[in-house]
Amino acid sequence: MLSAYIMPHAPIARPAVGRGEEKKIQKTLDSYRSASRKIAQEKPETIIIISPHNIMYRDAFYISPGDVYTDSLVMFGFPQERVSHPYDKELIDEILHLCQEEDLPVSQDPLYEKEPDHGTCVPLLFIDEQYKDYQVVRLSPSFLPNEDLLKMGRVLERAIAHTGRKASILASGDLSHKLTVDGPYGFAKEGPEFDQMITQQMKDADFGTFLEYDERFLDKAAECGLPGFIILSGALENDKVIPHFHSYEGPFGVGYAICDYDVEDYCPRLAQMSLEAYVKDRRKIKVPDDLPVWMTKERAGVFVSLHKNGELRGCIGTISACTENVANEIIALAIEAGTRDPRFMPVSEKELADLEYSVDVLSQAEPAAMKDLDAKRYGVIVTSGHKRGLLLPNLEGVDTPAEQIFISLQKAGIREGEPYQIERFTVESHCR
Repeated sequence: MLSAYIMPHAPIARPAVGRGEEKKIQKTLDSYRSASRKIAQEKPETIIIISPHNIMYRDAFYISPGDVYTDSLVMFGFPQERVSHPYDKELIDEILHLCQEEDLPVSQDPLYEKEPDHGTCVPLLFIDEQYKDYQVVRLSPSFLPNEDLLKMGRVLERAIAHTGRKASILASGDLSHKLTVDGPYGFAKEGPEFDQMITQQMKDADFGTFLEYDERFLDKAAECGLPGFIILSGALENDKVIPHFHSYEGPFGVGYAICDYDVEDYCPRLAQMSLEAYVKDRRKIKVPDDLPVWMTKERAGVFVSLHKNGELRGCIGTISACTENVANEIIALAIEAGTRDPRFMPVSEKELADLEYSVDVLSQAEPAAMKDLDAKRYGVIVTSGHKRGLLLPNLEGVDTPAEQIFISLQKAGIREGEPYQIERFTVESHCR
């Protein structure tokens, strides 16, 4: 994941709709464009947008189906304010697969695909002013419990990791709709109270407090963004997050806040720390105290890869765990990738600044037959006696399970006619 964003979806912010009134939220306009410039610099392949104005169900999430998202502000009288982007079908398929694993209910009823959705359209109109070369995934929150919203966020993060997609997540949502007496929804004291609290939590990246609001208080505050913000927080649980709060305004009686979050993946960061300490001081680092719990509690096979100027500079991995947890696996393998890959000379200190790190964490392998394989989703392991060969999924130029098996057999040194067993696994890719 490249980054995350919270943005409002105020149609009046578009000059065609505002007709001059948009100047009353100039800070918001400037913030839209500042955040959009950041997205343009990052060049995400896909933007996952969570919108409360897409179809919403009480008991299920909605993910838009189809080939292309096309929408406009026609419901406000301006069909020329238009966006169109292809859907990222591969990422959507992975999200659906993981939702099934997690028992999260999801609908994709195509009947509703042409419903207007200014919650998606307005932020994308601003982004498109700076950058257009991206696909989308459109997700609606639901009225399911907060724990399910968090689960969906975790699913999004895992799906991004499984597909290796360079993606950003955008939670579209306004804050309270009851800030002023002369606003369209009137005034409630809970409105300004909610906006003051939620904007401070955004500034602090204090996502846990998103879950602490009383439902009666939220009803009186009349907000629409919190469920999407909770999904976003679930997606950011395993990352080091740096908030950048842009602005808050509410002159029309509705709160508009824009905040973005730099996302630093702990896995490649740990690999970098490990190799740099070893190359500079011949020192093996200890496991840091600030890692996500899963890195210190779970065991897994790991591959650490180093690249320099786009070229492979070292790669060492394990099929199954060889140390007590994922963190120690990364620490050990980063050193080996940088100093003991027989294909390369050891990394020198002057090269460290030029290295890029990626970490692939393998799931537990399971027995499989050829019919169970998918070259995009699953890696394969072939075993014959003491000979084993592994191939990661989603490799360029490897498009079919038959090609995966052929290459894996060659790597293992398993000759034609020798019996062998097949296992499959998934990979979560973490890049920096």
